[in-house]
Amino acid sequence: MDAIETVKSILAEKVDVSSLNENDSLTSLGLDSLDLVEVMLSIEDRLGIEFTSEEIASLSTLKDVVKLIEAKTK
Repeated sequence: MDAIETVKSILAEKVDVSSLNENDSLTSLGLDSLDLVEVMLSIEDRLGIEFTSEEIASLSTLKDVVKLIEAKTK
């Protein structure tokens, strides 16, 4: 499963992902900062990687999340 599909499957637990676009802002999806941390922790658990608080705080779009995951899994 590629990074975008992993993120979509985790986000599906919190928001409607049927029309999800990688340029969508995380706040436009209805995610607050706590939701984002929960999503990122789920990604960490699923993929066996870790993110710093600063990395999580810098995320603003779905594309940012995907790029960070891809950087951590290479």
